[in-house]
Amino acid sequence: MSETAALFDMDHTLIWVNSGHSSIVLAKRMGLVNFSQLLTGIYKILLYRLALLNINEWYEANISTLKGLSIEDMNFFAGLWFNTMVKKHLYKEGVGLINEHRVKGHRLAIVSNAPEFFVHALASALDVPEIISTRVETKKGVLTGKLITPLCYGEGKLKYTLSWAEENDIDLGSSYFYTDSNFDLAVMCSVGHPVAVNPDFRLKRQAKINGWPILNFRKISAF
Repeated sequence: MSETAALFDMDHTLIWVNSGHSSIVLAKRMGLVNFSQLLTGIYKILLYRLALLNINEWYEANISTLKGLSIEDMNFFAGLWFNTMVKKHLYKEGVGLINEHRVKGHRLAIVSNAPEFFVHALASALDVPEIISTRVETKKGVLTGKLITPLCYGEGKLKYTLSWAEENDIDLGSSYFYTDSNFDLAVMCSVGHPVAVNPDFRLKRQAKINGWPILNFRKISAF
């Protein structure tokens, strides 16, 4: 018998900070990037939010700088990132929704364009067993500096979600997806229960047109 899933976007849906921006800020604090790189990162994130950036080229450039680092290094950094930059910015209402779906026996997963090590750090803290995310290429536990395409973004996010659902016998028609971004519209249209959370103006308009629920979380931390 097929299962019902509850899928959650990460940035601005479960957390009210941007994972890219916060990771760059942490890297600056640790002396891993300079001030110019910090400003460039912030500027690129703004362009991304405004849909004025080639996300694939930006991601490829960023991931290339990680060439030679081990997965252990990245998992360690991601753990620091969660504990110092994210933990106090987890929406209490978002975590409450995860727990509601858990009680109902729904299959839980976080679906994000962020790299897998960051998504895994958040998922582990929330006891969410599965993630669907952007993946990086590794050889013998070391990053090659290349991405596995497509990104978990737009149609790529839909592709990975559909594949995951098929592999795990998930009934998307009875499943839920929570997100803030119009970039996730394709995934929203693929599930029976799409929910707009803290939506950007484009997703808010689509939610009103389609009669989808709209939730606006307060910035009250779950921790």
